[in-house]
Amino acid sequence: LGAAPAPGGALAGRKRKASTPAGVVAVGPRRALAAARGLPLGRRRSGLAKEGRIDITESPRRLTDDVVATAVSFFVPRTPAEVMSLMLKWRKPIFQAAIPGRRSSSRRPTQAMLAVAKRDVVRFYEREEALGERSDIVKAFYLASGEKRLRFDWPAAKRRVRGACFDMRQSISSWTECLAMTSGETHASSEIYICGTKLVTTKALTSLLCHEGLHNFARRARPGNSYLSEDLEHIAMALVGDPQLVQDMG
Repeated sequence: LGAAPAPGGALAGRKRKASTPAGVVAVGPRRALAAARGLPLGRRRSGLAKEGRIDITESPRRLTDDVVATAVSFFVPRTPAEVMSLMLKWRKPIFQAAIPGRRSSSRRPTQAMLAVAKRDVVRFYEREEALGERSDIVKAFYLASGEKRLRFDWPAAKRRVRGACFDMRQSISSWTECLAMTSGETHASSEIYICGTKLVTTKALTSLLCHEGLHNFARRARPGNSYLSEDLEHIAMALVGDPQLVQDMG
């Protein structure tokens, strides 16, 4: 639900203009989330987290559906109850994973795990693409964006997923705020990178990859900047079940 300092959807993240972290950075914007949770602003992220001295990917906590529905209702023409109804109707199992997953079942990601995740995400995209305007992914992006016409670049999304790779040496990110990221000098040239050193389950890896592939995927058909903001993309993903995470401060 937007890019707030501490929370996130599926531990995904954004870097430079055309990127997006997956996991602890997608719920927001801050005011809506704070209002939905009944919390004062400012309790989003500790100073240590801002300085990169603690790793907030180690203790993510998933927000409940009612909190997410309330936050989303600030930005779409629906009541919290109506948003909740749509979330339950549109929820996709591919997103329903604990991030990063149970420690007993987690392991450092391998190329074999990534291959399975890529296969499953591409198959999911192909099923949704075949549905056309009946796709719940498509419906979610229309509702989140408020646009009358959008272009959905399924081929580009599948290309980015197929080209996703691990960052083993922290050359893309320090990976203290996310486990996956879409990064590039431009939206069109952005690629997906995944932390290759932190423990994760295959199911969580698949959810992260599915999240990242949907960035820069829906574009406006009218003149002007065709790309949607990261906030709008995260709202759309929240509507289809992308887990919205915050740092567990204990």
